[in-house]
Amino acid sequence: MPTVRIPLKKPVPRQQVYKHLEAAQSTSTTRIPLPRPARPLHVYRHLLRATTYFPLVCRTYLEGRVKSGFRREQARARTAETHLASTRSREAREEENFHRTKALEEGKRKLSVLNTALAGDLVRFRRVLWHVFGRLGKRRRELMAAFVQKEPDAPLNSQQLEEKLAQMEKDSRKKAELLKLPPNKRVYDRTDPTPWVNQKLSPIEDNWDIAKLSKFFDSQKDIQKNLTASASWPRKELPHRYNPQANVPDKDQFGRPTPARRVTKLTRRWWKDVADRLMPPVDKSDWDLLQSIATGDAPRRLWGMPPRRPIALGERVEVNFPWAAHATIPVRDIEKPRSRKFTWLSGKKDDGPFSQTVSKERHGSPYSDRQLRREFLKMWETSSYVAQPQAAAAKGKPNNFIWGTREAVLPVPSAAQQLIFEGVDAKGQLPRAK
Repeated sequence: MPTVRIPLKKPVPRQQVYKHLEAAQSTSTTRIPLPRPARPLHVYRHLLRATTYFPLVCRTYLEGRVKSGFRREQARARTAETHLASTRSREAREEENFHRTKALEEGKRKLSVLNTALAGDLVRFRRVLWHVFGRLGKRRRELMAAFVQKEPDAPLNSQQLEEKLAQMEKDSRKKAELLKLPPNKRVYDRTDPTPWVNQKLSPIEDNWDIAKLSKFFDSQKDIQKNLTASASWPRKELPHRYNPQANVPDKDQFGRPTPARRVTKLTRRWWKDVADRLMPPVDKSDWDLLQSIATGDAPRRLWGMPPRRPIALGERVEVNFPWAAHATIPVRDIEKPRSRKFTWLSGKKDDGPFSQTVSKERHGSPYSDRQLRREFLKMWETSSYVAQPQAAAAKGKPNNFIWGTREAVLPVPSAAQQLIFEGVDAKGQLPRAK
């Protein structure tokens, strides 16, 4: 008997099924939702609004980052429009659409991070502080680039100038001779640390101040050993020893000495890994500001969270049960934005009687003053500044890097505590009764 194939309907696309998910969302939220479709101007205004709820010491940097990022993308899009007007290439338009969509999604992702930090996520709030004070991100890269620069060379005498010009002429002749030969016929010198023609990886000593970096390596390593557990480092600890050639073998697999270019590559790789863990020194004024906040000398208006009113929502309207969403979408996907793990990210809350996300909120700010001071204390303990040699010697430091160090000071006892130890001598003994 011949088999009859029954034509099956095509499955419903995932996007069409999940369009009912918005209907199942709770109307209780902790942030102003973005309009749909979200435009760059909407994301820009929401980002600027989110930065105004951070402490005053963070607001200047965050606003500058938001404005510079959007202005840079605006200038790039304006240049691309001029190019697209003179061409009809489909690939160019698709590439420009990809760049704009990527920039818009990046702004929405950063907005979610800022809103989550403001909602009470201490891990993301600490990460924002790392970016503000140069422990991560763009500001850290700028501080690191300025810190590793070598001091300008001293003026050369006539003999040194002649030797340098002769070396430059020799290098130019060598490169011209190599360019005349195809790559498969070039003979490289094993003792030359930079035998490349197009890709020239110079030794790290030619670009960075290694002497200064070695001192800073030892200083930060000592701080990481002796610092209390309250310190919060954004990267893992430094290696146990300062040895840029730790991964360089003595001989290669053929028993010959390791080529100079191999030593250059492995040394640069070690420095790339270590430089990512180094926390470059900040300016003395920024370090003093962190010290004043950590020790409690700064006014609260600098480090306190500004009060924030609850989100204004419309009147609750009784709606029908979203049966379409529950009939087509798994319950785990419907409840995911309102779960305990994702409630900070999505801003949605479960208002049901068995909710695990509804908790007692602080008035005005999710963080207490003690939590904020502790976070700024961690930023201060992981920051340093370059002091003058005389000032470092006066503080008993072997080098000129001064780190934030908290001194353990006994608190002043209260009247009730003094009453308990009334009559006790210096050895902790009570006077004998006569």
